[in-house]
Amino acid sequence: MSGPIRRASIARFLNRSCPGITVKTFPQGWTIATRTGASKTAKAFNDLLEAAAPHSSVRTWAEFDELLLATSSSTHPEEFDEYQPRPADKALDAQTVLTGSSLAAAHLRLTAFGLGIRTFDPGPVAVNVEHRQAPFRLLALSGQVLGSTEISTLAHHSVPATLHQQPRTLPDMET
Repeated sequence: MSGPIRRASIARFLNRSCPGITVKTFPQGWTIATRTGASKTAKAFNDLLEAAAPHSSVRTWAEFDELLLATSSSTHPEEFDEYQPRPADKALDAQTVLTGSSLAAAHLRLTAFGLGIRTFDPGPVAVNVEHRQAPFRLLALSGQVLGSTEISTLAHHSVPATLHQQPRTLPDMET
């Protein structure tokens, strides 16, 4: 996650969703301090999420949607909105999550997604990041992000993965 404004926004979001820690920023990363005074640094986003996940108080995607909606959206345009995460090696039929907060800032939705797959739903799940120059669908399985795919028509629906496997037919219409 690039830029000091985005890092500060992520730190505030984690302070709201992970009450046992205090996250602050420094150039090129974050510091994570526990109530006991122990602290560590994270220069990579994944390292930050690994450190924060054990302290998350959020236990459902709906709770994350509510928290994202309560968090003010970014007033700054997204940096590098043409960026695409690395492609997933294989297609994955996954339940779409965080559908109730699709207009929240992308960096906060990705933070919530990263915490959710590490704490309560290892997948298969996906989050659509649509409101940018280069939209994508991020896939996760077994608590790990697999990569991204293009957003398809089915990806817009939040239904269990098993329903995606059933063929969809339209009823016969009389004219």
